[in-house]
Amino acid sequence: MKKLLVLFAIFFTVITYGQKSVNDYKYVIVPEKFEFAKEKNQYQLNALTKFLLEKYGFSTVMKSAEKPAELQSNNCLALEADVQNNSGLFVTKMVFQLKDCYGNVVYATEEGRSREKDYKKAYHEALRDAFTSLEDLNYTYSEDPIVAETPKKESVAVSSTTEATNAAEKEVEDVEQNEMDVEDATIGATKGKFYTNDKALYFLEENESGYGFYQKGMAEPFAMLIDSDGSDNFIYNSLTKQGMAYFTDNGDLVVEIFDRQAGKSVKTTYKLQH
Repeated sequence: MKKLLVLFAIFFTVITYGQKSVNDYKYVIVPEKFEFAKEKNQYQLNALTKFLLEKYGFSTVMKSAEKPAELQSNNCLALEADVQNNSGLFVTKMVFQLKDCYGNVVYATEEGRSREKDYKKAYHEALRDAFTSLEDLNYTYSEDPIVAETPKKESVAVSSTTEATNAAEKEVEDVEQNEMDVEDATIGATKGKFYTNDKALYFLEENESGYGFYQKGMAEPFAMLIDSDGSDNFIYNSLTKQGMAYFTDNGDLVVEIFDRQAGKSVKTTYKLQH
């Protein structure tokens, strides 16, 4: 009888764990480099992955970035993004996966495909095609006590941090209102170059992680442009928005973000001043 109870307990645990869904996880960690890639953010795939996850309602954190307090104390609150490259000679094939803190695959998309010959275009098209599987996923985080084991005291601390963050967001609200179409940018310009958008003047200042993005007259940057692969492609981070950006051949800065209220991607161009 005792053995039967033990076996039943083990069986119940396996069944309970097997019922886990993406809705039980609060964050998705995006690596700077996928296993099949030769360098960080090759072909902007990691930045695109982060962008697409945000588009479908996930809260993302780059693996090398500072983690929220609750995630630092319980890394099982997050899934880790992964991309499997199943490409053949003539067709680029990619599958997007979400893995738990033990390395188990919790979710995998249908295989995305592209017949583009250019590597970057092919990878982007195949990854975007794979992500269409998430349209029917309808992700919404629902706290699960089995996954979320953060102590109550720490939750209070996180709440205080959230309040402080909300206060900081309110301070930059006026600035970010003008950036609604632009936030989530990518820098590649050298210090001293200026850009204009909607009659406002902006400039970039180099720092350890990439660049600070300033509006003229501001003492602090309203966004950071993070150098992820040493090229002119960047990850854009502000207090309230995240996205990706790049430079055109004539030096203009293009920022792409997903506007959740409008339900579409929005591109904003900052014109380089010669």
